[in-house]
Amino acid sequence: MDKQRVFELLIAEVKRELAGARAASLDAADYATNEESRADSQWDTQGLEASYLAAGQAGQARYWAEVLDQLIGGSTTFLSAATLVQNGALVCCELDGVKEAFFLLPSGGGVEFHLDGVLVTVVSLKSPFAGALRGRTSGDFFRLPNGLSGKILSVY
Repeated sequence: MDKQRVFELLIAEVKRELAGARAASLDAADYATNEESRADSQWDTQGLEASYLAAGQAGQARYWAEVLDQLIGGSTTFLSAATLVQNGALVCCELDGVKEAFFLLPSGGGVEFHLDGVLVTVVSLKSPFAGALRGRTSGDFFRLPNGLSGKILSVY
């Protein structure tokens, strides 16, 4: 698996998430300040709710911007070759007969995309899954906290 290509697809996916969060934030902020959201009575909280939504969406946009900054700032570390499962390792595994790839990174956990028919998932270093894999190498077997077991096929 080409780690550089995986990283490029990850950056593209994070940029899509960031753009979506920014657009949602702007839409929510526009609605919160729109004449339509003005309270009709003292019990009408539509404008207040819209402002909470806008704040939440802005928080999501900040999160994705931070993830993007961390990825770009750490690209040298994340793209270096690895033989042990550690920060920045791209790990190909077999779980229940299915080949999957996991990119262990400090942020962006849960982002998923496909490359050459293989699901690639970003896994936070703090997750139990990363803990079960950390320090292992190609050919090692592992057991997850949920009882599922697998085999590491390769580490990049």
